[in-house]
Amino acid sequence: MNFIRVTVFYLVLVLTLAWTQAKPLHQSSSLSPSLNDLDGYIKYLLRMIGTENEYLRFLTYLKIYPPNHGTQLRRLYDELFSFDAYITDMTHMYEKYYAPDEILQLVDFYSSPLGKKTLALNIDVNQQMEDTMLNKITDYVFTAAEHNIHIPLPEIH
Repeated sequence: MNFIRVTVFYLVLVLTLAWTQAKPLHQSSSLSPSLNDLDGYIKYLLRMIGTENEYLRFLTYLKIYPPNHGTQLRRLYDELFSFDAYITDMTHMYEKYYAPDEILQLVDFYSSPLGKKTLALNIDVNQQMEDTMLNKITDYVFTAAEHNIHIPLPEIH
């Protein structure tokens, strides 16, 4: 019985430590963090909301891939397009448009059950919306063709 209690205690302790290490600490949402803390909150928020996946998807869409040769070219790529560089740029933008208290509110929201649900559903909702739009585009093109209406499409090179 003591083994179970000790195991549960250690599990709670480890989870608590992991949580406090991953999330910047703040006393209250009404307290404004210092600028250094604000950067940490923004970076935490951006990672929490899945910015890395969206950024990689964006780079793939633009067909911007890390070079396989040349250390100088790879350093330039990392300087301009690495996820850390992107997060730094996004952090500056968030600092520009959000007050420190708003950043804390966003962190609190996305840490809440509703925020976590929102993040989990965003991928599915976006995928369903893409499918819906593709179906509408298909219907539009076929309906126009049935009525002999020409839809100018962009040329593919």
